Amino acid sequence: MSLSRFWDVLTGRDTARAGRIDWDAKYGTDTRSTVELHGLTIPHDSRSFGERYQASDPSVLSDALAFVGLDPRAYRFVDLGCGKGRMLIVAAELGFKSCVGVEFAGELAQTAKANVAAAGFKTISIVHGDAGAYAFPDEPFVLYLFNPFAHQIMARVRDNLLKLRRAEYYVIYKNPRERRIFDEMPTLRYLGTPPAHKGVWGVHVWAPRRA
Repeated sequence: MSLSRFWDVLTGRDTARAGRIDWDAKYGTDTRSTVELHGLTIPHDSRSFGERYQASDPSVLSDALAFVGLDPRAYRFVDLGCGKGRMLIVAAELGFKSCVGVEFAGELAQTAKANVAAAGFKTISIVHGDAGAYAFPDEPFVLYLFNPFAHQIMARVRDNLLKLRRAEYYVIYKNPRERRIFDEMPTLRYLGTPPAHKGVWGVHVWAPRRA
């Protein structure tokens, strides 16, 4: 056994990698490879505030929904910085009534569309655009983020959320480097982390303050 293979087994990465491969094998998708932003087509100033693409563990969403006790059938799912679209497919599997992913890199948006087409879900749409300019629906939704961008864009997302007439949304944020933005929003209250995803850089959840 090579040293790198030994380390993967020791740290659990080997099992995680196998899970990712098995997940893509279900639909013939390609969601697993990490992608850096340099060299991608991003035609606006948000490039300097974005983070690389990295696939989410599918269990993140199901565990977060169970932690909240939320029935996804009554909600839209919104993934800002959706990358190759893995979490959109997971959300469709879980029964969200509709799913929309926003991705600013042209190549990643095209890959997401191809993956969604391969998976065959008709409830998923991909928006090629700037997440900081996305107009949220005035209906119940779940917002998902996996450390997609820096403070400058997250502040625009916050401002767009605060424009809504009703705060009927939940936020699921993995690796929340800009957590403070949501902690300070008057429309949200912090719920905590699902037991299997604890830690400073784990998965954190917010609910409507009035809920």
